[in-house]
Amino acid sequence: MLKNDPWKLIDSLQSMIISSVDDAGLPHTSYAPFIQNDDRFYICISSMSSHTRNLIQRPVASILFIEDEAKSSNIFARRRVTFTVELEPVERGSIVFNGAMTLFEDRFGELANIYKTMPDFQLFALTPVSGRAVFGFGQAYDYKNGSFGNISVGG
Repeated sequence: MLKNDPWKLIDSLQSMIISSVDDAGLPHTSYAPFIQNDDRFYICISSMSSHTRNLIQRPVASILFIEDEAKSSNIFARRRVTFTVELEPVERGSIVFNGAMTLFEDRFGELANIYKTMPDFQLFALTPVSGRAVFGFGQAYDYKNGSFGNISVGG
């Protein structure tokens, strides 16, 4: 049993920070509101944004969930969870698409329903491959094989 629960931190947040890489190999960081369903995260982002183009061309990214600075007791040790994720576009009108968009509307209200009808918005499913949760000095946990565990020495 972990002293801190990474999923509680994630559940307390409404958006994630996303890092992708462009054609020139340059990093790009942005953010997106998200929902979580089963073992995946979902984001609905405009095809006009830089990170959408990056994610379509290279369907792997790093995502970050981080505690609000105002809630942190130590700015040098903010609670955070990072994942390396694989992405796949979700087909508009599919069962997965409609289910995820219903969850977006439940979580974010009517505005999320508008995105469902806008043709330039793309829904992506993000599947965590690896990750790490940090809750302060000496409190880090690796994410492997679908769960968090104590960090390995040298990790």
